[in-house]
Amino acid sequence: MTRVPLALLGAGIAVALLGIAVLAFTIAEYVGNPLAVSSTSGRSVFTDGDGGFVSYDYFQPGPGVSLITTGGVLTFASLFLLAMLWRPRRR
Repeated sequence: MTRVPLALLGAGIAVALLGIAVLAFTIAEYVGNPLAVSSTSGRSVFTDGDGGFVSYDYFQPGPGVSLITTGGVLTFASLFLLAMLWRPRRR
């Protein structure tokens, strides 16, 4: 009877970890690919680690945030179901 909530808990944790990995990859790709600096583009200019100037478009997180949210909802739902199944019975 508790197999389904435990499977749901495992799936929720797996989806959340996948979302974290996707978000980390997206951030690494974003930071690793700066754009050329232009005075007419309207983008902010930053100094990188070597002292040079770099520019970036606005960050778009992609599906990573949705996966993390979905994993969190699945994890919460499974913990709620487990709490309902394992609560003490009154006679």
